[in-house]
Amino acid sequence: MQISTKDLQYLTDEMSWELLAMKKCHHYATECQDQQIAQLMNQIGQMHQQHYETLLAQLQSATGTTNQTTYTQ
Repeated sequence: MQISTKDLQYLTDEMSWELLAMKKCHHYATECQDQQIAQLMNQIGQMHQQHYETLLAQLQSATGTTNQTTYTQ
């Protein structure tokens, strides 16, 4: 599948936003004293990580690359 430069930029931006959201959720979960809220923040962070990994897989599929670059908390 051919992907345009503009679409690559959109994907890259979206991946950056997902990564930032994931990092923020992780940070706030560690700062939070209420365990229920901390657990919820961790779940939301995991959701953003899944979104990031999905976008990465789509990007790799579209560009034909196989480098496995994932972020773990």
